[in-house]
Amino acid sequence: MILVTGANGQLGTELRHLLDERNEEYVAVDVAEMDITDAAKVDEVFAEVKPTLVYHCAAYTAVDAAEDEGKELDYAINVTGTENVAKAAEKHGATLVYISTDYVFDGEKPVGQEWEVDDKPDPQTEYGRTKRMGEELVEKHVTNYYIIRTAWVFGNYGKNFVFTMQNLAKTH
Repeated sequence: MILVTGANGQLGTELRHLLDERNEEYVAVDVAEMDITDAAKVDEVFAEVKPTLVYHCAAYTAVDAAEDEGKELDYAINVTGTENVAKAAEKHGATLVYISTDYVFDGEKPVGQEWEVDDKPDPQTEYGRTKRMGEELVEKHVTNYYIIRTAWVFGNYGKNFVFTMQNLAKTH
């Protein structure tokens, strides 16, 4: 069984549609069904669902707000929540796919050079720092995991860079 966290977010929504197309069995949860900041609730859902694979898409992604008014929520979701999911995945024997970000790097790579898996993280923002802490917690607590670092996620659902650029082009 597959478990998808952050199921109503942009990435979670796209993933649900992909899993539907492939006729995969999965359970999709968002904060109403599983508040990832509540360790007991996370463990309860894992015990009920019995996932073998978890796509951890839940995240606080308001990059600018994470610097001030959203700082506590950013930490609660991206650090505490990720640690709860990581511990539950390990306890229940699930492989964890953790969705991270290019914000774990400093952004100083010359144009045309891609980030490599062994490049040293050096986050410069609160969001980047909390996502990096999440990576470290996954590495610490989970035996079987994948960390995927994304940038400029876009799709058919939610607010994303492509829709923003299209709207700007229409209005200017």
